[in-house]
Amino acid sequence: MIDKTLAVQIKALEAQLSVLKAQLQKLSTPTAPHTFADLYGILSGKADSSEEEIDAAQYRFEWEGQQER
Repeated sequence: MIDKTLAVQIKALEAQLSVLKAQLQKLSTPTAPHTFADLYGILSGKADSSEEEIDAAQYRFEWEGQQER
């Protein structure tokens, strides 16, 4: 009974080790840089701002010590 329990534990540890090795392999391989098209898919639905709202916020920013014209 104890031998079976140890065998199962060893198999489980070996499986965990293989998963960790695969994760390390994935981290060590270089990936291609992300493009704006990739980010568009990732960020879609995350922000409710339109391009017009973003542009308006950029132009409303005032620098410290500078007067508005």
